[in-house]
Amino acid sequence: MTPTLQTIPLSHITCSHANPRSDPGANLDGLAASIGTEAEPTMVQPPILEQTGEFEYTIIAGERRILAARQAGWQSIPCIVHSHLTSTQAHLLRLVENLHRRDLHPLDEAMALKIAWLSANAESIGLRDETNVFLGQDTSPTQTLRALDSLLESKGFAPNHPAVTWDTLLKRLGLDLDAERRKKLMSVLNIDANLQEQVRALDVTEAALRSIGTLGAEEQQRLVAEIIEDPALTRKVRRIARVVRDGTYSLDEALAEARGQVPGDILDNKSSNGLDIEVTQEPAGLDTQLLDDRPMRGAMELLDIANRLCTALSTLGEVSGGNLGMLPQPWGEYAHEALSLIQSEIHKFASDEEEGA
Repeated sequence: MTPTLQTIPLSHITCSHANPRSDPGANLDGLAASIGTEAEPTMVQPPILEQTGEFEYTIIAGERRILAARQAGWQSIPCIVHSHLTSTQAHLLRLVENLHRRDLHPLDEAMALKIAWLSANAESIGLRDETNVFLGQDTSPTQTLRALDSLLESKGFAPNHPAVTWDTLLKRLGLDLDAERRKKLMSVLNIDANLQEQVRALDVTEAALRSIGTLGAEEQQRLVAEIIEDPALTRKVRRIARVVRDGTYSLDEALAEARGQVPGDILDNKSSNGLDIEVTQEPAGLDTQLLDDRPMRGAMELLDIANRLCTALSTLGEVSGGNLGMLPQPWGEYAHEALSLIQSEIHKFASDEEEGA
Protein backbone atom coordinates (compact mmCIF):
# COMPACT_ATOMS: atom_id res chain seq x y z
CA MET A 1 0.00 0.00 0.00
CA THR A 2 1.26 3.50 -0.84
CA PRO A 3 2.44 5.42 2.25
CA THR A 4 0.31 8.40 3.24
CA LEU A 5 0.95 11.65 5.09
CA GLN A 6 -1.12 11.72 8.27
CA THR A 7 -1.16 13.68 11.52
CA ILE A 8 -0.76 11.14 14.33
CA PRO A 9 -1.25 11.70 18.09
CA LEU A 10 2.08 11.26 19.85
CA SER A 11 0.39 9.09 22.47
CA HIS A 12 -0.29 6.49 19.76
CA ILE A 13 3.37 6.22 18.68
CA THR A 14 5.83 3.75 20.22
CA CYS A 15 9.59 3.49 19.76
CA SER A 16 11.44 0.40 18.58
CA HIS A 17 14.62 -1.13 19.98
CA ALA A 18 15.52 -1.96 16.38
CA ASN A 19 16.34 1.68 15.65
CA PRO A 20 19.94 1.85 14.35
CA ARG A 21 20.60 4.82 16.64
CA SER A 22 21.71 3.83 20.11
CA ASP A 23 21.22 7.31 21.65
CA PRO A 24 18.09 8.88 20.10
CA GLY A 25 17.28 10.89 23.20
CA ALA A 26 20.63 12.68 23.45
CA ASN A 27 20.92 16.47 23.00
CA LEU A 28 17.34 17.18 21.93
CA ASP A 29 17.16 20.85 22.96
CA GLY A 30 18.45 22.22 19.66
CA LEU A 31 16.24 19.91 17.62
CA ALA A 32 13.17 20.75 19.71
CA ALA A 33 13.81 24.44 19.07
CA SER A 34 14.29 23.92 15.33
CA ILE A 35 11.13 21.99 14.48
CA GLY A 36 8.82 24.95 15.00
CA THR A 37 5.49 24.70 16.77
CA GLU A 38 2.71 22.16 16.46
CA ALA A 39 0.58 24.79 14.73
CA GLU A 40 3.41 25.77 12.37
CA PRO A 41 5.88 22.87 12.09
CA THR A 42 9.17 23.47 10.25
CA MET A 43 10.37 19.88 9.89
CA VAL A 44 11.88 19.28 6.46
CA GLN A 45 11.23 15.53 6.63
CA PRO A 46 8.32 14.02 8.61
CA PRO A 47 9.01 10.90 10.68
CA ILE A 48 8.17 7.54 9.11
CA LEU A 49 5.81 5.17 10.93
CA GLU A 50 4.38 1.72 10.44
CA GLN A 51 0.76 1.19 11.40
CA THR A 52 0.73 -1.98 13.49
CA GLY A 53 -2.89 -1.89 14.66
CA GLU A 54 -5.90 0.35 15.04
CA PHE A 55 -4.53 3.62 16.46
CA GLU A 56 -1.12 1.93 16.98
CA TYR A 57 2.06 3.08 15.24
CA THR A 58 5.73 2.11 15.53
CA ILE A 59 8.59 4.40 14.55
CA ILE A 60 10.52 3.35 11.46
CA ALA A 61 12.61 6.52 11.16
CA GLY A 62 12.64 9.91 12.84
CA GLU A 63 12.62 8.87 16.49
CA ARG A 64 14.58 11.97 17.50
CA ARG A 65 12.06 14.25 15.79
CA ILE A 66 9.24 12.55 17.66
CA LEU A 67 11.07 12.77 20.99
CA ALA A 68 11.82 16.44 20.30
CA ALA A 69 8.16 17.11 19.55
CA ARG A 70 7.17 15.49 22.84
CA GLN A 71 9.76 17.58 24.65
CA ALA A 72 8.34 20.70 22.98
CA GLY A 73 4.86 19.85 24.23
CA TRP A 74 3.26 18.78 20.96
CA GLN A 75 0.18 16.57 21.07
CA SER A 76 0.39 15.26 17.49
CA ILE A 77 2.87 15.25 14.61
CA PRO A 78 2.73 14.92 10.77
CA CYS A 79 4.13 11.54 9.72
CA ILE A 80 4.53 9.35 6.65
CA VAL A 81 2.63 6.17 7.49
CA HIS A 82 3.26 2.73 5.98
CA SER A 83 1.19 -0.39 6.52
CA HIS A 84 1.81 -4.09 5.91
CA LEU A 85 5.60 -3.86 5.88
CA THR A 86 7.71 -6.97 6.26
CA SER A 87 10.37 -6.81 8.97
CA THR A 88 13.06 -6.67 6.29
CA GLN A 89 11.38 -3.73 4.56
CA ALA A 90 11.09 -1.90 7.86
CA HIS A 91 14.78 -2.43 8.64
CA LEU A 92 15.84 -1.17 5.22
CA LEU A 93 13.69 1.95 5.61
CA ARG A 94 15.30 2.64 9.00
CA LEU A 95 18.74 2.01 7.59
CA VAL A 96 18.44 4.18 4.49
CA GLU A 97 16.84 7.09 6.33
CA ASN A 98 19.47 7.09 9.06
CA LEU A 99 22.51 6.49 6.85
CA HIS A 100 21.64 9.25 4.41
CA ARG A 101 21.55 11.68 7.36
CA ARG A 102 25.21 10.68 8.08
CA ASP A 103 25.36 11.38 11.79
CA LEU A 104 25.19 7.84 13.14
CA HIS A 105 27.78 6.54 15.56
CA PRO A 106 30.22 4.33 13.58
CA LEU A 107 29.20 1.25 15.61
CA ASP A 108 25.52 1.87 14.89
CA GLU A 109 26.21 2.49 11.20
CA ALA A 110 28.34 -0.63 10.82
CA MET A 111 25.87 -2.81 12.68
CA ALA A 112 22.86 -1.61 10.68
CA LEU A 113 24.67 -2.17 7.38
CA LYS A 114 25.83 -5.65 8.33
CA ILE A 115 22.32 -6.62 9.42
CA ALA A 116 21.04 -5.50 6.02
CA TRP A 117 23.76 -7.48 4.22
CA LEU A 118 23.18 -10.65 6.26
CA SER A 119 19.41 -10.31 5.81
CA ALA A 120 19.77 -10.02 2.04
CA ASN A 121 21.93 -13.12 1.93
CA ALA A 122 19.61 -15.04 4.25
CA GLU A 123 16.64 -14.26 2.00
CA SER A 124 18.63 -15.25 -1.10
CA ILE A 125 19.12 -18.80 0.25
CA GLY A 126 15.48 -19.29 1.23
CA LEU A 127 15.51 -17.97 4.79
CA ARG A 128 13.06 -15.10 4.31
CA ASP A 129 10.65 -16.26 7.04
CA GLU A 130 13.41 -16.79 9.60
CA THR A 131 14.93 -13.40 8.76
CA ASN A 132 11.59 -11.61 9.18
CA VAL A 133 11.15 -13.29 12.56
CA PHE A 134 14.52 -11.97 13.78
CA LEU A 135 14.00 -8.48 12.38
CA GLY A 136 10.44 -8.37 13.69
CA GLN A 137 11.47 -8.90 17.28
CA ASP A 138 11.78 -5.75 19.39
CA THR A 139 15.43 -6.41 20.27
CA SER A 140 18.61 -4.38 19.99
CA PRO A 141 20.64 -4.38 16.76
CA THR A 142 23.40 -6.25 18.63
CA GLN A 143 21.05 -9.13 19.42
CA THR A 144 19.64 -9.15 15.89
CA LEU A 145 23.13 -9.28 14.39
CA ARG A 146 24.11 -12.21 16.60
CA ALA A 147 20.95 -14.09 15.65
CA LEU A 148 21.47 -13.58 11.91
CA ASP A 149 25.14 -14.55 12.19
CA SER A 150 24.21 -17.78 13.95
CA LEU A 151 21.43 -18.56 11.46
CA LEU A 152 23.67 -18.15 8.42
CA GLU A 153 26.58 -19.98 10.03
CA SER A 154 24.29 -22.95 10.69
CA LYS A 155 23.45 -23.01 6.97
CA GLY A 156 27.08 -22.97 5.87
CA PHE A 157 27.12 -19.36 4.71
CA ALA A 158 30.55 -18.32 3.39
CA PRO A 159 31.07 -14.56 3.85
CA ASN A 160 33.82 -14.55 1.23
CA HIS A 161 31.44 -15.92 -1.41
CA PRO A 162 28.05 -14.33 -0.68
CA ALA A 163 25.03 -14.66 -2.93
CA VAL A 164 24.41 -10.93 -2.45
CA THR A 165 27.64 -8.92 -2.58
CA TRP A 166 28.25 -5.73 -0.71
CA ASP A 167 28.29 -3.79 -3.96
CA THR A 168 24.86 -5.17 -4.87
CA LEU A 169 23.39 -4.24 -1.49
CA LEU A 170 24.85 -0.73 -1.43
CA LYS A 171 23.56 -0.08 -4.94
CA ARG A 172 20.06 -1.12 -3.82
CA LEU A 173 20.30 1.30 -0.91
CA GLY A 174 21.67 4.14 -3.01
CA LEU A 175 24.77 4.43 -0.82
CA ASP A 176 28.17 5.52 -2.11
CA LEU A 177 30.60 3.46 -0.06
CA ASP A 178 33.73 2.09 -1.73
CA ALA A 179 35.30 -1.20 -0.66
CA GLU A 180 38.12 0.35 1.37
CA ARG A 181 35.77 2.65 3.29
CA ARG A 182 33.33 -0.21 3.92
CA LYS A 183 36.07 -2.50 5.26
CA LYS A 184 37.25 0.23 7.60
CA LEU A 185 33.72 0.81 8.85
CA MET A 186 33.03 -2.89 9.36
CA SER A 187 36.26 -3.28 11.34
CA VAL A 188 34.75 -1.34 14.26
CA LEU A 189 32.61 -4.44 14.86
CA ASN A 190 35.81 -6.22 15.98
CA ILE A 191 35.24 -4.51 19.31
CA ASP A 192 33.99 -7.14 21.75
CA ALA A 193 30.18 -7.13 21.76
CA ASN A 194 30.17 -6.95 25.57
CA LEU A 195 32.09 -3.66 25.42
CA GLN A 196 30.23 -1.91 22.63
CA GLU A 197 27.74 -0.09 24.85
CA GLN A 198 30.58 1.31 26.98
CA VAL A 199 32.57 2.28 23.89
CA ARG A 200 29.61 4.21 22.43
CA ALA A 201 29.78 6.54 25.42
CA LEU A 202 33.45 7.39 24.82
CA ASP A 203 34.49 10.47 22.88
CA VAL A 204 36.75 8.59 20.44
CA THR A 205 37.08 8.73 16.67
CA GLU A 206 36.21 5.95 14.25
CA ALA A 207 39.96 5.42 13.71
CA ALA A 208 40.39 4.93 17.45
CA LEU A 209 37.51 2.45 17.48
CA ARG A 210 39.22 0.46 14.75
CA SER A 211 42.43 0.49 16.79
CA ILE A 212 40.66 -0.84 19.89
CA GLY A 213 39.25 -3.65 17.76
CA THR A 214 42.75 -4.84 16.80
CA LEU A 215 43.45 -5.87 20.40
CA GLY A 216 42.44 -9.07 22.15
CA ALA A 217 39.24 -9.15 24.19
CA GLU A 218 40.99 -8.81 27.57
CA GLU A 219 43.20 -5.96 26.35
CA GLN A 220 40.13 -4.20 24.91
CA GLN A 221 38.35 -4.50 28.24
CA ARG A 222 41.33 -3.12 30.15
CA LEU A 223 41.92 -0.26 27.70
CA VAL A 224 38.25 0.81 27.71
CA ALA A 225 38.22 0.76 31.51
CA GLU A 226 41.35 2.93 31.59
CA ILE A 227 39.83 5.42 29.12
CA ILE A 228 36.65 5.69 31.20
CA GLU A 229 38.79 6.41 34.27
CA ASP A 230 41.14 8.79 32.41
CA PRO A 231 39.40 10.45 29.42
CA ALA A 232 42.68 12.17 28.45
CA LEU A 233 43.73 8.82 26.98
CA THR A 234 41.14 9.08 24.20
CA ARG A 235 43.50 11.08 22.00
CA LYS A 236 46.22 8.43 22.37
CA VAL A 237 44.21 5.27 21.72
CA ARG A 238 45.72 4.62 18.29
CA ARG A 239 49.28 4.85 19.60
CA ILE A 240 48.49 2.63 22.59
CA ALA A 241 46.89 -0.04 20.41
CA ARG A 242 49.66 0.06 17.80
CA VAL A 243 52.60 -0.41 20.19
CA VAL A 244 50.76 -3.21 21.99
CA ARG A 245 49.77 -4.90 18.75
CA ASP A 246 53.29 -4.83 17.29
CA GLY A 247 54.85 -6.03 20.54
CA THR A 248 56.81 -2.85 21.32
CA TYR A 249 55.20 -2.49 24.73
CA SER A 250 52.88 -4.38 27.01
CA LEU A 251 49.55 -2.68 27.65
CA ASP A 252 50.79 -1.46 31.05
CA GLU A 253 53.87 0.08 29.42
CA ALA A 254 51.81 1.65 26.60
CA LEU A 255 49.44 3.20 29.13
CA ALA A 256 52.39 4.52 31.13
CA GLU A 257 53.86 6.12 28.02
CA ALA A 258 50.50 7.66 27.11
CA ARG A 259 50.42 9.28 30.54
CA GLY A 260 53.84 10.80 29.97
CA GLN A 261 55.83 8.27 31.96
CA VAL A 262 58.91 6.35 30.92
CA PRO A 263 57.62 2.79 30.25
CA GLY A 264 58.96 0.34 32.82
CA ASP A 265 59.86 3.01 35.38
CA ILE A 266 57.88 4.14 38.41
CA LEU A 267 57.52 7.91 38.23
CA ASP A 268 56.33 10.51 40.72
CA ASN A 269 54.60 13.71 39.75
CA LYS A 270 56.22 16.10 42.22
CA SER A 271 55.19 19.47 40.91
CA SER A 272 51.88 20.97 39.93
CA ASN A 273 53.79 23.43 37.74
CA GLY A 274 55.73 20.78 35.79
CA LEU A 275 56.85 17.19 36.03
CA ASP A 276 59.93 16.52 38.18
CA ILE A 277 60.39 12.91 37.16
CA GLU A 278 62.06 10.70 39.73
CA VAL A 279 63.32 7.43 38.31
CA THR A 280 63.18 4.73 40.97
CA GLN A 281 64.33 1.99 38.58
CA GLU A 282 67.43 3.52 37.02
CA PRO A 283 67.83 3.00 33.26
CA ALA A 284 71.20 1.68 32.13
CA GLY A 285 73.81 4.40 31.68
CA LEU A 286 71.85 7.07 33.59
CA ASP A 287 73.89 8.78 36.32
CA THR A 288 71.24 11.13 37.66
CA GLN A 289 67.88 10.40 39.25
CA LEU A 290 66.27 13.58 37.98
CA LEU A 291 65.40 13.90 34.30
CA ASP A 292 64.62 16.99 32.26
CA ASP A 293 60.97 16.38 31.34
CA ARG A 294 60.97 18.62 28.26
CA PRO A 295 62.04 15.93 25.76
CA MET A 296 59.33 13.61 27.05
CA ARG A 297 56.66 16.29 27.05
CA GLY A 298 57.64 17.56 23.61
CA ALA A 299 57.75 14.08 22.09
CA MET A 300 54.41 13.09 23.60
CA GLU A 301 52.79 16.33 22.42
CA LEU A 302 54.19 15.74 18.92
CA LEU A 303 52.83 12.19 18.96
CA ASP A 304 49.41 13.47 20.03
CA ILE A 305 49.44 16.02 17.21
CA ALA A 306 50.48 13.34 14.72
CA ASN A 307 47.55 11.15 15.73
CA ARG A 308 45.12 14.04 15.41
CA LEU A 309 46.64 14.97 12.05
CA CYS A 310 46.08 11.44 10.76
CA THR A 311 42.46 11.55 11.93
CA ALA A 312 41.87 14.97 10.31
CA LEU A 313 43.46 13.89 7.01
CA SER A 314 41.42 10.69 7.00
CA THR A 315 38.20 12.72 7.44
CA LEU A 316 39.16 15.18 4.69
CA GLY A 317 40.17 12.33 2.42
CA GLU A 318 36.77 10.69 2.81
CA VAL A 319 34.79 13.83 1.99
CA SER A 320 37.07 14.93 -0.86
CA GLY A 321 37.70 11.58 -2.52
CA GLY A 322 41.39 11.91 -1.68
CA ASN A 323 41.73 15.28 -3.45
CA LEU A 324 41.82 18.29 -1.13
CA GLY A 325 41.23 20.50 -4.16
CA MET A 326 37.66 19.16 -4.25
CA LEU A 327 36.84 20.56 -0.81
CA PRO A 328 34.44 23.54 -0.78
CA GLN A 329 35.95 26.92 -0.01
CA PRO A 330 37.23 28.25 2.29
CA TRP A 331 37.92 24.81 3.83
CA GLY A 332 40.10 23.62 0.97
CA GLU A 333 42.24 26.75 1.28
CA TYR A 334 42.53 26.29 5.05
CA ALA A 335 43.57 22.65 4.61
CA HIS A 336 46.26 23.53 2.07
CA GLU A 337 47.55 26.34 4.29
CA ALA A 338 47.77 23.98 7.28
CA LEU A 339 49.63 21.32 5.27
CA SER A 340 52.05 23.92 3.89
CA LEU A 341 52.80 25.13 7.42
CA ILE A 342 53.39 21.56 8.64
CA GLN A 343 55.62 20.72 5.69
CA SER A 344 57.62 23.95 6.18
CA GLU A 345 58.28 23.20 9.85
CA ILE A 346 59.24 19.58 9.14
CA HIS A 347 61.60 20.70 6.34
CA LYS A 348 63.18 23.29 8.66
CA PHE A 349 63.69 20.69 11.40
CA ALA A 350 65.17 18.19 8.94
CA SER A 351 67.56 20.89 7.61
CA ASP A 352 68.72 21.71 11.13
CA GLU A 353 69.42 18.01 11.72
CA GLU A 354 71.48 17.73 8.54
CA GLU A 355 73.55 20.80 9.48
CA GLY A 356 74.26 19.33 12.90
CA ALA A 357 75.22 15.89 11.56
